[in-house]
Amino acid sequence: MFGYTEKHLSTRLALILLSVLALVSFLISLVFGSVHLPFIGIVKTVAFHPNAMTQQILIHFRLPRTLCAFIVGGLLALAGALMQILLRNPLADPYVLGISGGSAFAALFCLLLGATAYLSLWAFLGSLGSVCLVFGLTQMKDGFSPLKLLLTGIVIAAGWSALITLILTLAPNQNLRGMLFWLMGDLAYAELSLWQPVVLIGGLLVSLFIAKSLNVLAQGELTAQSLGVYPKRLYLLLYLLSSLLT
Repeated sequence: MFGYTEKHLSTRLALILLSVLALVSFLISLVFGSVHLPFIGIVKTVAFHPNAMTQQILIHFRLPRTLCAFIVGGLLALAGALMQILLRNPLADPYVLGISGGSAFAALFCLLLGATAYLSLWAFLGSLGSVCLVFGLTQMKDGFSPLKLLLTGIVIAAGWSALITLILTLAPNQNLRGMLFWLMGDLAYAELSLWQPVVLIGGLLVSLFIAKSLNVLAQGELTAQSLGVYPKRLYLLLYLLSSLLT
């Protein structure tokens, strides 16, 4: 009992510290940049005496960029958690199974063609295509298993990495800088839109809805099947949801 209470308190303390750190990071991202905005100046601009230049920088550039960064972090964190459940491995993430690789390849190909207006759609289709490829290869012989999924994903991820290198090698100089910055997660020109928080909230709701089935699946596939949970369907749902979030 004491051990459970101690663990529960340490978890709550960690969550509080991480929340404080996130808030501090949020404020720092609003203050620092190519133009320094004092924190007092930001408060005055928001609450009392709007300053045209400060308001322009804060509302149109830094605040959307900061919110996008937090939403992206939440999406990747949730996708990573689902991957860890899928593979029963605390080190698993979307990069391991080739989801990120497929998304990056499709996005870079889109940038190469100059179709930047459809970048998000291309990235999602790339990750979805990678999901279908990995799942299809996993099902080819002797059925499905998390180990086969992991090994197939690693091979596919290596293939995507090679194709990404090929695109970067062949890309014109005027496109290369943008591609490299996109791969590094550049948010300088990020624009906040309605669908971003909707995807995050929707992913959280779906994850909470299937949480009980995931807890049953953690006891083993045979136990899950005996309790009415279909592991293969759940694996596919987790994989598709992870690709969407990534």
